[in-house]
Amino acid sequence: MNLRTFLPPPDQEIAEPPSRGRPAPGLEGHDAPGCPQIVAFLRHTGCPFAERTFRELRDRATEHPEVCFLAVSHSPEAATDAWAEAVGGRGEVDLVVDEERSLYAAWGLGRSSFGHFMGLTSLRAVGELAREGVRNRHPHGTRWQQAGTFALDPDQTVCWRHLPEHAGDLPDLRAAIRACRPSG
Repeated sequence: MNLRTFLPPPDQEIAEPPSRGRPAPGLEGHDAPGCPQIVAFLRHTGCPFAERTFRELRDRATEHPEVCFLAVSHSPEAATDAWAEAVGGRGEVDLVVDEERSLYAAWGLGRSSFGHFMGLTSLRAVGELAREGVRNRHPHGTRWQQAGTFALDPDQTVCWRHLPEHAGDLPDLRAAIRACRPSG
């Protein structure tokens, strides 16, 4: 176990999370204008909640090729790549490494509280995932990083967002897909 993942990361200036109807912050070369997009900022590699979210992103990307899927990791690139392979590969999900957590900050995702990831509700959710075979893997990054998931319409406007109340509060990606797909 990497005990450094329990150390709080340095403070950063954190923007307000983009709300519905607002333009999405940039993704530094990973914007997908003209394509509805799901952007999931992961907690850290090795986290069972990040694994469940990433696996579901991969599954939904296979089912919905008309939607672009992006996962953002703050773990080092080598650790992120090894983790993605260990959990079944990327599939059609674009994976971005943001070690400095500047994208996280621009999207309003800062440092969580100890209770966010070690509270009873989160620990109960870890137990539920463990019974399903999703367990903690060798972690990289920081356990303190907030996760968040956003759905963007083809014009890169936020049309749905999920800001977890605790680490085990996972996004409803089917709802995100419904929200970002053009009607018709």
